[in-house]
Amino acid sequence: MAESDDVLISERRTSVDFNDLGVVAFQRFDQPIDMFGTQTRTFSAFAPESFLATYEPSPVNSPLNDKQIAAVFWHFVNVTGPSISLYERHPYDPTPIFQGQPIPKARQHIWTYTFPILSFTHPALLHAILAIASLQIAKLQTVPPTASLKHYHLALRRVARNVSRPNRRAQPSNLAATLVLAFYEVWNSDHDKWSRHLLGARLIIREIPFAEMTRTMMAIKVERRLQGLQQSPMDAFGVFASYEESGPMHKDWDLIDVPLLNAITGRDISYEDLGLAPEGQSAYLGPRDRYTEKDMERYEQLSDLFWWYCKMDVYQSILGGTRLFLEYSAWTQCPPRAPMGRLDAIYGTYDHLLLLLGRLASFASNDLSRKREALKANGPGRGGSPGMFPGMVPRNPERVTMPMGFTPPREMSPPPDASPEDIDLDTRTAEAYREWEGIKQAFETFKGHFGPEFEPLGADVYPAKATPFGLAAHYRTYSIAGIWMNYYMGLILLHRAHPTMPPIAMMAAGLSARTTATYCLEVGRIAAGLEENIEQLTNVSTLMASALIECCFPLFVAGIQYHDDFQRQWLIQRLHDIARLTGWQSARQIAVGCESAWTKAAQLGRGPPYTRSEALNLDPPGSVWVVARRIDQRIQEVEDPDSKIVLAKGEKASYAMGLLLVEQDFEKLDLEASERDRR
Repeated sequence: MAESDDVLISERRTSVDFNDLGVVAFQRFDQPIDMFGTQTRTFSAFAPESFLATYEPSPVNSPLNDKQIAAVFWHFVNVTGPSISLYERHPYDPTPIFQGQPIPKARQHIWTYTFPILSFTHPALLHAILAIASLQIAKLQTVPPTASLKHYHLALRRVARNVSRPNRRAQPSNLAATLVLAFYEVWNSDHDKWSRHLLGARLIIREIPFAEMTRTMMAIKVERRLQGLQQSPMDAFGVFASYEESGPMHKDWDLIDVPLLNAITGRDISYEDLGLAPEGQSAYLGPRDRYTEKDMERYEQLSDLFWWYCKMDVYQSILGGTRLFLEYSAWTQCPPRAPMGRLDAIYGTYDHLLLLLGRLASFASNDLSRKREALKANGPGRGGSPGMFPGMVPRNPERVTMPMGFTPPREMSPPPDASPEDIDLDTRTAEAYREWEGIKQAFETFKGHFGPEFEPLGADVYPAKATPFGLAAHYRTYSIAGIWMNYYMGLILLHRAHPTMPPIAMMAAGLSARTTATYCLEVGRIAAGLEENIEQLTNVSTLMASALIECCFPLFVAGIQYHDDFQRQWLIQRLHDIARLTGWQSARQIAVGCESAWTKAAQLGRGPPYTRSEALNLDPPGSVWVVARRIDQRIQEVEDPDSKIVLAKGEKASYAMGLLLVEQDFEKLDLEASERDRR
């Protein structure tokens, strides 16, 4: 295989509009495939039980010449790719990759077509794809992920090599490979490594001139719209001509509501900034070079990756209570991919929601220094000891370094800025109140722009069943349901981030519980409505799997303050079922985090006691996922403050992720003792 994107092949084969290489790879696959969609794609269709036992990853082979690698590749195209994200352009339809004909833009899904085709000439992306696909197969079949780890490290070395060469660093395929490796760690539930890859992706994104590219692409869209208005709407036979989306972005991308963007972001975004000003009236210089269709295609790919990055950046900030890796001022350089409220482009509404959640995450993390200063000056008050974490997982952001190859320069995660000495605490508190009220108003404005298609279905359309949270809520699509869950999650986090709340996630969750209880129940109702009896299922479709994965993080945010035992037992069963059906390991870790939060709240007298029901059908005895609960139980047994609990090396990673704990617990853990014993 070649070492980078600089592979000399014909122009026909480098275009994603053709898929000759995809046909070759398909011919290497032995398993029968339902090419024409007469069967539902499920997670078992492309992963025979004993497949990984004989699978041998290779740095030189590819799906073009190896049947086993072709099988893993097709698992990604048909199973892993569609479950990565609900919010991408074009339908989840991998069948075009089986054919040798030109493929219209409307069928080029980013993870089932575009990047799989590009990976044939980009080894880093190919190995990243093979790594996450083989990881999912291993988790579904409960076998060691040996093959996955080899692909993972091959991808790391390839990405490092490309990053060291400026002409390859900012290629869409290289950014895609970096983000797939980041999502690999989400799938594997390793928060620290996930953060490292996000830092690497941030470095690449900073080198891409998104603002200039946006203005140019938007000007092209405006020009094409004007040309379309000047043409007759009917053809020579008197029939209205049909519109096919052949240009970059959504057909109405240039109709984005700029005042709405200003309300959501709290920033002054002008029409000129987005390239919407009339020609000759913009203060920005026009492009020096003429942009081609290939440039437009590249911008579309980069914008898809940009918003996927923003989603992960928001989540890491909420989890760790740390700042966004990419400063929020840079988030508007690539505007949402479609106007808000469009049923044919739900991803555009989701992009607007990410902007809102990004503003909230930026405010919450920036306000921590003021809150700590106020807590120090006024005392902990009724909140108790301040020795807790600001986020939902224990995190030391200063120790998160760039992944291999992203040096020089060697970067650390952005440290908190020191508060200006010339601004007193009262002034900063007043400013925090103003910004919080502005974000609250932005949530209301955002909700007001939902169309009628985003409303829940009535009982006459989809009868709702009773759940521990009330009647289940159903929506027209899984993606709309996901938007509402993330919206209510944002409201929960907004009230926990109020200027009067302590800078400690667990304490803020308890103090704001009365205000956020309704939102937490709404998250539960929507999640329960996705599929009401998944504990009885042995397999799920790829679309349902994507929706189930999407609901996990909102359930984590809401679930830590559930008090009702039926709600708690339902949540733990649901999270373990998601992990069982999809292989997504973060679901199990979230379950561990919720159980630890409930146990700790009861220990501090701030919640009812929790005991996992023996009737739940969860992990088999000896599973690594019970390690964190075993440690938490052992902590409760230690009464002597001078006593230490020594962790074996294999227990540390499981303990360090997904838990809401206090610093006193860490004082009881001797994380270095096992290392000294080994010496």
